[in-house]
This record gives sequence, C-alpha cells and structure tokens, in this order.
Amino acid sequence: MTTQLLRQVDKADPSTLEDLLLIMAKNMEHSLIEAGATPGKDYSIHDLYTWSTPFALEVFKKSDAITYAVEF
Repeated sequence: MTTQLLRQVDKADPSTLEDLLLIMAKNMEHSLIEAGATPGKDYSIHDLYTWSTPFALEVFKKSDAITYAVEF
C-alpha cells in the first residue's frame, strides 16, 4: 500500500469550500496512485490542490449553500 500525502479524513462537509477542496484533492491523489504515480516524487500536496481547485470551484459555484469559515 502506497502512503498517500493527504491524511485520511473522517468527516468532511462538501458544502464548505475548504472541505470540498480536500475531497477533490483526495480523489485526485487516489486516481494518481491508481495510475501508478509515486507520492512525493510524481506529485506534491501543492500539485493536488492546484489541479483540484478548478473542479472544486466549479462545483462550489453551482451549489446553493455557501458557507464561509471564519477564524477569530
């Protein structure tokens, strides 16, 4: 079993952009590993987020619920 760069996530809320990006990046990583890519050699976490962002933004734009996370 190949060790993935992104950790396992127990709960995610795809109605929030940050979780949607994580879900998309994890899907991207899974696909790359299935295709034979080596984590850390063929791609980085930055690559996963860069490649996943357009897909996540498209889904997020079409969603009815927009939630913003604010940290004080």
